[in-house]
Amino acid sequence: MQLTVLGCWAPYPRPGEACSGYLLQAGATALMLEAGHGSFARLTKHIDYHQLAGLVVTHYHMDHYADIYCLRHAIEGARRDGRMENTIKLFIPPEPVEIYRQLASYTGAFNVVNIEDLPAVILSPTGAIKDVSAKFARLNDLTLYFIPTAHALPGYAVLARTGEQSFFFTGDTAPTADIVGAAHNVQLLLCEASGLDKDADYLAGAHMTARQAATLAQQAKVQRLILTHFWPEYNVHDLLAQARESFGNSVSAAEQDAVFKWP
Repeated sequence: MQLTVLGCWAPYPRPGEACSGYLLQAGATALMLEAGHGSFARLTKHIDYHQLAGLVVTHYHMDHYADIYCLRHAIEGARRDGRMENTIKLFIPPEPVEIYRQLASYTGAFNVVNIEDLPAVILSPTGAIKDVSAKFARLNDLTLYFIPTAHALPGYAVLARTGEQSFFFTGDTAPTADIVGAAHNVQLLLCEASGLDKDADYLAGAHMTARQAATLAQQAKVQRLILTHFWPEYNVHDLLAQARESFGNSVSAAEQDAVFKWP
């Protein structure tokens, strides 16, 4: 598996950079996770968008899905002039309904998958404290599981597997037992770290601090932690320092265009 960071800022990007966006590759399968402001342009630096098999949008805050409209127009244009034949799978939440309906109408670009309509499965990770209910899908080389999050809007965390390789993306969420269970023993955890210790009360119920992200990683016994979703006014080294107090040196910070490969 390989993860490329397209953008890591929220709710707005630093100059010349992008909000949430990631490219996950496994074998011949390329999946875009999130499409925040500026992420489409960064995607095209790393891959021809014609090669995308799918896009996952975890929830409908603009810093996570604004550039879906760029991708839509690019695909529709490429299909009109014969440069692209297929649509791509778009995995999205059903709520808010008005946003879902708009995106579902873009059939010239997307084969829309309502995450709630996917079959339900029970995850029983080895050593996890509890079983976790998830939604299940296959996308070529990837098996995807969607786990509800605790956030201001309905949304999902995403577990991706291929063979013996595993990846977990929290999306935007407060810590939950289901996320700890679903992420148990994964090789790479990409976890939001929206603030410092001093922001804990402000973020409660919707986001994580860097230390909470590290605590979650420790509880889930993941091999490697990548922090992301940074408030652009903060020094990322301060966030890293607080996370490392709980998780040690197996934690890194997402950085635009950074590439992580594993195992």
